[in-house]
Amino acid sequence: MNILIAEDDPISRKLLQKNIESWDHAVITAQNGEEAWEIIIRENIKFVIADWVMPVLDGLELCKKIRASVDSGYTYIMLLTAKDKKEDIINGLNAGADDYVTKPFDWEEISVRIRTGERILNLEKKLVEMNEELLFANLKLEELVCVDPLMGIGNRRNMHSVMDKAHHRACRYDQRYGVIMCDIDLFKAYNDHYGHLQGDRILERVAAAIRRSLRTSDDIFRYGGEEILVFLPDQNEQSTLLAAERVRKAVESLAIEHQGSENGIITISCGVAVFNNECEDIKWAATVERADQAMYRAKSAGRNKVSV
Repeated sequence: MNILIAEDDPISRKLLQKNIESWDHAVITAQNGEEAWEIIIRENIKFVIADWVMPVLDGLELCKKIRASVDSGYTYIMLLTAKDKKEDIINGLNAGADDYVTKPFDWEEISVRIRTGERILNLEKKLVEMNEELLFANLKLEELVCVDPLMGIGNRRNMHSVMDKAHHRACRYDQRYGVIMCDIDLFKAYNDHYGHLQGDRILERVAAAIRRSLRTSDDIFRYGGEEILVFLPDQNEQSTLLAAERVRKAVESLAIEHQGSENGIITISCGVAVFNNECEDIKWAATVERADQAMYRAKSAGRNKVSV
């Protein structure tokens, strides 16, 4: 363990260094509190042994400075002093010291107190690691709750959350947004011919292709079955149509065989709708419904098309 000794008396500093190094610790020394503070910041020291009375910055002020720092992790502080009155001990602990040793001190006592501090720091480290693991697990759980396990895109729960906020923001700040409803053409025929396991793989590949064709700021959700909803913030009708055409071509370019389709490959039909404050849509579901109707018009027009 790295230990910083802040002691202005060179003899005491040398004795502390020699003994602590004999206990298999690495030692860094400072002649006053200001020099010690610079070392703590630079070296990220977590164990400090500081004399109370020092020039420039004394041990008490060094304690306060360390405790006021927003640096990550905990720093264990042991104060060394000839002051042994009860009020002095209280002042030292109130300033942020973890331990308090009066001079002249016993080397065996110092050794035991260092081991105590080391145990506390190790426990703190384990606690931080456990918290990080818990945070990661919670993030993964949140992701699982919001992601469709088959397609790997947002699920209906996630869609409602995102669309509620986006629609409210668009109404409040007079913004627009585009919606694309996508449906795989003749997917039932594909499942009947190739089997549902292969059909599940197609759903995953189609969703991935659509996601790759979108901007980072766009959102994609599994609406239901083989239907996919794309949300595009701050887009007008023309830009949403262009995005829908990119989406359609992205799936078409996969060239996945589909013997039950007139095109011989997997294709999608897309419906486009755009919301702005001139619309009479009170809820985002009305915009989605218009996109859904447009998608069915695209299918009626021959499939593998985009309709608005």
